[in-house]
Amino acid sequence: MDKFKDTVGDLRVKFQGALKDEDTTQEEQLEIMEAYYNAISEEKAEQVRNEYEELKNVTDNNILASRGIHVLTASEAKYYNEVEKTGKFPADELLPETVIERVFDDIQQDRPLLKLIRFTPGVGRQKVITSKRFGKAVWGPLHRDLEGQLDMTFDATETELRSLTAFFLISNDTLDLGARWIDRYIRLCLQEAISEAWEEAIVTGTGNNEPIGLLKDLDAPVVGGEYADKEASGTLTFADAKAMVKEFGQILKDLSSYTVNYTDLSGDPQTQTKQRKVAGKVKLIINPANYYDIVTKVTTQNANGVFVSNFPFIPQLNIIESEFVPEGKLIAFLDGEYDAQAAYQNRIYVYKETFAMKRATLYAIDVFGDGRPTNNDSAKVYDIAIPVEEDTETP
Repeated sequence: MDKFKDTVGDLRVKFQGALKDEDTTQEEQLEIMEAYYNAISEEKAEQVRNEYEELKNVTDNNILASRGIHVLTASEAKYYNEVEKTGKFPADELLPETVIERVFDDIQQDRPLLKLIRFTPGVGRQKVITSKRFGKAVWGPLHRDLEGQLDMTFDATETELRSLTAFFLISNDTLDLGARWIDRYIRLCLQEAISEAWEEAIVTGTGNNEPIGLLKDLDAPVVGGEYADKEASGTLTFADAKAMVKEFGQILKDLSSYTVNYTDLSGDPQTQTKQRKVAGKVKLIINPANYYDIVTKVTTQNANGVFVSNFPFIPQLNIIESEFVPEGKLIAFLDGEYDAQAAYQNRIYVYKETFAMKRATLYAIDVFGDGRPTNNDSAKVYDIAIPVEEDTETP
């Protein structure tokens, strides 16, 4: 196998396919895995080397920081200087937590979907307490009898963080560039490993040893630890302006109502339908192929010859591409309605488990996390069925 013939994306697809294919032998899995992580290492190392050649004489820290080369904290500098000196990561020292924090900042900037997610610090097992207020205050004259009642109920959901292991290889010529550039290389490698895994889980996660994705139905029976996909709330055609006004209006109307299941103060289960304001908060998440199918339907040329794209009710900036959304599907998501927790084991270690490299040293770091939609109405799923336009051009 020519390890560098395929792109990182090609090798990622092969690696994921090999892990799921029961007919793939362990030797074949190891070979594909080695090719994949070698490709990531080489790609990121080359990027860092090119940046170093371009910026090695720049002394303005603001300029360097704008390009992703940060001023290191004292603990970061100490850690990376040890790596540079020894050529390996110290087994008895923790990676400074600020490094992982920057990785999460970077992935949220690079992947618009992750920018919508509220990442909060988590622990191995935790209980999330949510409260709901029912009833309302009542207007009336002064000195009246007390009227109205405000009831508060509390729900507790116990979550257990899942493990996400990120791998990377050491590039010796990158280590020679110095502490700031080692930091840049490590963050790029971790960003590559973590960002895609998080986005895929937030969209498609089954809940079985991984987060629950926006495509999943929280109210459906859980089979084998996995949540089922949601049924489509409708079909979007984008046929013409009139159809789009109706369809986009229906999306906002669908998300403006949500159902709350709770236990009242007497211990009885209750269900209540409530309304909420959604204007400006709705994000549409679609496959990149469908994105351009839709944009071409709303793009026109104005009197000045400028091409403009206009969507009813929802600005184009709120339409987000994700390769993990199946073609022909659209997720309408209410911003802020997905809760995620993240934690880290701040120790880089040589990976010696089943999938250890044979001809290279593979390093790993464990990142922990979990997530789920706030409620089952945080997202709606729609089918996309754009009519095929007939070619009316005469030969």
